[in-house]
Amino acid sequence: MEKFKKQIKSELKQLPFTLGKLAGGVMAVIGFPGMIVVITRKSNPSFSDILPYLVLGISGVFIFLIFSRLIGKRMNKNDEVPLNTQEKKHISLISWAIFVIFIAIFILITFIMNR
Repeated sequence: MEKFKKQIKSELKQLPFTLGKLAGGVMAVIGFPGMIVVITRKSNPSFSDILPYLVLGISGVFIFLIFSRLIGKRMNKNDEVPLNTQEKKHISLISWAIFVIFIAIFILITFIMNR
């Protein structure tokens, strides 16, 4: 149980970096397709129409890369506790449960907004 608590603490310390990676990824996912939509939907798009989406996409990629490197450095500094197979499965189950909860929240928000 002690190993499990240490692993949870380690994951919580990495959470800000993971959220930074998520924010960068979301920025890139919004920026680049937005730029493509502006280019393809407007008959004569100007550079000022494209620029905000381009900046958002490029900055999202850079933020993602920066937080990826920061989390990599944090992982190297941490003293990882070796876990047995059952503990790894339990932590994996918790990660998947959190992932499914976020997906459900996203689908619910999307459903409510499109109603």
